[in-house]
Amino acid sequence: MKKIIHMFTGKWGIFIVTALLCSAGAFIFLESKPADGRLHQDADPRLLGMPVTVQNVSGAAYPARVTALGEATPLWQSTIKARVDGPIVYLNPRLQPGNQVKKGELLVKIEEIAYEAQVSQDKNRVALAKIDLLKEEREAKEAQRNWDRSGLKGSPASGLVMRKPQLNSARTGLDAARKALALSRTRLSYTKICAPFDGVILERHVNPGETLLTGDSVFTLYGIETTEVSIQVSAAQLALLGLNLSGEKEENENGLPGLEKKVAVRLVSTQQNAAWQAQVIRKGQCLNSGSRLQTLFLQVAQPMSQTPPLLPGTFVRAELTGRKVAGLLCLPETALTKQGIVWFVDDKNRLKPVHAKPVFYGSGVVYIHSDEHGSQNALRVAVYPNASFAGGLLVQPGERG
Repeated sequence: MKKIIHMFTGKWGIFIVTALLCSAGAFIFLESKPADGRLHQDADPRLLGMPVTVQNVSGAAYPARVTALGEATPLWQSTIKARVDGPIVYLNPRLQPGNQVKKGELLVKIEEIAYEAQVSQDKNRVALAKIDLLKEEREAKEAQRNWDRSGLKGSPASGLVMRKPQLNSARTGLDAARKALALSRTRLSYTKICAPFDGVILERHVNPGETLLTGDSVFTLYGIETTEVSIQVSAAQLALLGLNLSGEKEENENGLPGLEKKVAVRLVSTQQNAAWQAQVIRKGQCLNSGSRLQTLFLQVAQPMSQTPPLLPGTFVRAELTGRKVAGLLCLPETALTKQGIVWFVDDKNRLKPVHAKPVFYGSGVVYIHSDEHGSQNALRVAVYPNASFAGGLLVQPGERG
């Protein structure tokens, strides 16, 4: 008996216990295996698969949208320079950076006595030239009477006899005197330097008591009536908006076809959390040498009267909305991977990858052609695809809340 007990507690005991356990496991496995040789599956397949958030989408027509970045700049910005010499005798107190000025407002005045004297001299020259012309006209008439009384036939051998050169010289002298007077009056007007348009003083270059020379900068101002924004767009984007700017016959006064009236333009500043309405005004006549894109110019009327004002130098995002484009799917922007793939979930809850090219983007959404999936019916798209996705993978879809 002791030998038997020792056998079971030794190596043979371990071997026998191991054999019994393996036999029991094999029996359980064979009993649980289906008759048709397939692995056991849960009766409800919806409980299987990776949880995936989906959103139902369907083909529809959406207004085309194009977004581009630009900077607000004044339509007019000028540095006014002195056109005559002289000391400054008046400086408008409003001639300070940041102040608004009106068109024609006197800002700087140069001493004008020398120019007034020149005007007086030129007036005298005109008067003397008129006298000279009257004398020559009288002399010419007298010469003609003397020739007629002489009884000579034909015309004199020289025009000097009839004083024609002298008469032409007098007429030319009067014309030159009048033009000199007009020039001296113009130079006198240059002693008053006024704002050429409604604007804001950007910089002042002069101080009281200084003497200006012709060509010296006086002040710089920018206009406040119109602000312009230039953006770069491609030919495909222009066609998407309906702006075929290749040269239609019917164009408006700005040189654009009438379709631009259907394009709504909104300028957005994320820094100021503000937006302004604008309009397409014209296009560039060449491609940008760096981007190979075409330039569209947008304008905002009365930018300083807007709430808030659209200040020059503001960086804005231009959002252009054009004609409707049919047959598009509106997807969450997250649904399009960096590789350009959109993952759809079919009626069997399996993933199907589709390579999609964005037609245009919206606010947090992207639009693709619905025929890229080959169906116009309602579709389910995976909102947040990840690297573990594979074609045909069984998923557990859950609609986005």
